[in-house]
Amino acid sequence: MGAAVAETEAAEALYVYGVVRKKRLPRRFAERGIRLVSSGRLGALVSELQSSPVESQRRNLLRHAEIVEDAFETTAVLPMRFGVVLEDEADVRERLLAPNREWFESLLEELADKVELSLKGSYDEQRVLSELLRDNPRLARLRERSRSSFDDRLRLGEEVAAALGRRRDDDAARILGALQPVSQAVRAGEVAVENGLVNLAFLVERDRVDEFNRSLDELGRELSPPAHFKLTGPLPPYSFVDAVQAVSA
Repeated sequence: MGAAVAETEAAEALYVYGVVRKKRLPRRFAERGIRLVSSGRLGALVSELQSSPVESQRRNLLRHAEIVEDAFETTAVLPMRFGVVLEDEADVRERLLAPNREWFESLLEELADKVELSLKGSYDEQRVLSELLRDNPRLARLRERSRSSFDDRLRLGEEVAAALGRRRDDDAARILGALQPVSQAVRAGEVAVENGLVNLAFLVERDRVDEFNRSLDELGRELSPPAHFKLTGPLPPYSFVDAVQAVSA
């Protein structure tokens, strides 16, 4: 994006990173080619483009996240999804900021002093299988028979999958039960990996992040092994804002 903009060329469009309350940006934003298009009390974080659409290259995706997260260090921000491009400043005001003024201002108020914490949980496959066999004598007997029976091998696979599904549901409910009380909202994402347990985004007040971490540490001691957690954040509220839908046709 910004690295591809040549100073001698006229910009063809503006790339939009997110919406914030109108304020003076720190100098480091201008040094990276980021400026604010304001309308009333709102401002859109933008940079100039020579061409669009923007390719989904790793460097572009990283730049988008870096700008949004840098802004989030100093103010509440409503992140746009990657790839939102508008023609010029008038287009930003007329199609994004003006039609959604009340909604954006309400969201900024609602999300002030809140952060997103992204939690992914997974199983150690061998450990969870060992626990299932240890705790379910029927599965253990079926495993022994499966060594010499193709039909029993198929049945074992089906029953292990069912038992793992029940274990995953129980553990996921336990995780939600422990962490929902210290969060404002939760969004569940797809568990993409085969040994995945949960993929959750929590909206948490900034001053309760430490409390959230303590609750997660306690869960980790109770469920690991075979469950393992990866927590990312504090992040801007990516999962709780769908600002791209606000761009009018």
